[in-house]
Amino acid sequence: MTLLFFAVALAFLVISCCAGVLYWYESLNSPEECIPAPRPGIFFCLFHYGATLASYALCIALAVPGLFLRRKPALKTGFAAALPPLILIHGLYNNAGCWLYMARILSKAGYNVSTYVYSSIFVSLDGILRGLDEHVATVQRLTGQKPVLIGHSLGGLLSRKWLAEYNGSICGIITLGTPHRGSKMAVFGLDALARSIRTDGSLVASLQSLAPVSNLPCTSLVSPGDGVVLPHSCLIPPQGWKMRLTPPLPHFAMLFSPRTAAILLEELRAIHAGADAI
Repeated sequence: MTLLFFAVALAFLVISCCAGVLYWYESLNSPEECIPAPRPGIFFCLFHYGATLASYALCIALAVPGLFLRRKPALKTGFAAALPPLILIHGLYNNAGCWLYMARILSKAGYNVSTYVYSSIFVSLDGILRGLDEHVATVQRLTGQKPVLIGHSLGGLLSRKWLAEYNGSICGIITLGTPHRGSKMAVFGLDALARSIRTDGSLVASLQSLAPVSNLPCTSLVSPGDGVVLPHSCLIPPQGWKMRLTPPLPHFAMLFSPRTAAILLEELRAIHAGADAI
């Protein structure tokens, strides 16, 4: 048991170190578009490394309770009927556990929250999208309202692909740390879904060929400290989207940041205000 613990701890350290090295290499050698990278320094390097390590460990720890969260919408009563329901969509190799903190913040703000859970392996993209379509339909049936899709990382790409394939009726889309133009880090994935989000991947290519979104509020929350979506220019959303910078946090740390949660709530209020104005 002790040997296993040290092996896991060493793996965390190596993965975090590699992610930090790749992050700084891309930050210093890639021309960025509209995303100012933090200035290199010992303090920020140590902070970024520690935050990366902590967020990886936290996501893995929360994946355990996430296994017991239901796939079907676990909507609750007593929420403000005027606010749109929210559907949270996790990223690659993750599950609903990563949303526990953010879901609690959103629920406290009065939103009815559900999480779409899918498997990142042994499932086709078409199967994931069909499941998401069923989830959206169930939420609309139970609440009588159009939901807002909130996707982290791959979850944002799934939201866009679902909208294109199913032409569904929603209030808006908000993404966090989504590789809109793919990511070089996807080469470390071994399955077809991971390969599809490389910079030349099939999912990324299909989304880039779409016409700009119109008449639907779409916002992408982008962290200048994201070490998973590389280069950072891949974080830039498509034409017609709004982009907002968050604090320079690692990819998964965004999900546990009070400041990111505050920005997310601001964008949700803007979507709600826009819907009321129509």
